[in-house]
Amino acid sequence: MRRIDLEFSTIAEDEWEFHMGYVASITARTKTNRRYLTGICGEANVRTPLGGRRIEMLNPGDMVVTRNNGLQPVRMIWSWTVTADEMRAHPELAPIRLKTRAIGPMMPGRDLRIASGHRVLIPGYRIAGSEDNQGCLMRVDGVAHNSDKAFAERTAEEVTYYNVVFDQHEVITAEGLPVESFLPSPKALNLLDVSAQQALKELFPVLSSRRCAYPGLSVPVARASAYLAQTA
Repeated sequence: MRRIDLEFSTIAEDEWEFHMGYVASITARTKTNRRYLTGICGEANVRTPLGGRRIEMLNPGDMVVTRNNGLQPVRMIWSWTVTADEMRAHPELAPIRLKTRAIGPMMPGRDLRIASGHRVLIPGYRIAGSEDNQGCLMRVDGVAHNSDKAFAERTAEEVTYYNVVFDQHEVITAEGLPVESFLPSPKALNLLDVSAQQALKELFPVLSSRRCAYPGLSVPVARASAYLAQTA
């Protein structure tokens, strides 16, 4: 059975003082939806003010470099683990492996494994109809459908995905590749166990009062069919 571990701080919305958090284990729902399956595998290095740090070593309150808003504190980290048997039963649960330079120079700087529905920021020159300087978000499985430098690793053993939550939707850097942070949209929340949903709503009360209340990125979203794998 799939496991989700929640780790979160008790930082109040109007203050930045870090308090000790705690870790709890809960069971995820059994249904899947490729589009909203997110997370970065544990061996990935995320950019922090002190350099790269493995994502599984991050803690609530740690500062991470974001693309649009500079240094931002981690508010919550939740992870989910998938077994080999589950991946065989539900292939969409397998990680997508992006080979070095799959997207562009140093993007990623070394192999990066990421959940199939997680979105990465693709340079405009790789998106049909986009300006070169206009990046677009695209699900990583869209890259795998169009490039031989990205593929679903369905022979993987047990895999743990980590999701980082900030005060708003951010773009962070994992192995040199810009990737999104967790976006608790209504559909994404619906994939989580009730306990996990409650933990997020306690941290962000606005999620309980208004639909789609969490601040999202103002970045275009591209379809897989627009990806130009052959462009250098």
